[in-house]
Amino acid sequence: MKLLINLFLALVSAIVFVYAAYNTVVEWDRADMAAEEQKAAYTGETTGRKIAQDSYSAGSAHPHTRYRATFEYEVDGTTYQAEMDSGMEPRDEEDVHYVPGDPATCYVDQFPKKDDESGDYLGTAVVAGIMTFAFLGGALGFY
Repeated sequence: MKLLINLFLALVSAIVFVYAAYNTVVEWDRADMAAEEQKAAYTGETTGRKIAQDSYSAGSAHPHTRYRATFEYEVDGTTYQAEMDSGMEPRDEEDVHYVPGDPATCYVDQFPKKDDESGDYLGTAVVAGIMTFAFLGGALGFY
């Protein structure tokens, strides 16, 4: 009976592992494609001047300092503001990339914001993979 339980749990864990690993890769691809589409749309470029900045501590296992800065930039005589959240302290002036038809839609620095939720799936895949091997080990009598 113990053998059947371990085999069943190993099978369920393997299914969860495959599902989570697949979704991790899909999420990476989706986030990369969305970032590339944003880059293609944000063709306007100007220089923004930092007008405010604060820092905060992020991460629990390995805390590190992150910086949130507000930049002011001008397009066609209209002044706009943009925020940047970075692990490095921003310079006093940064490049601002914006959508020419809507200059308020922008990002500061090199890369557009990337909504990437793959970490949720990746953590599940790692745990499910470990559980698969543990239950298989039990089913095969290793312990």
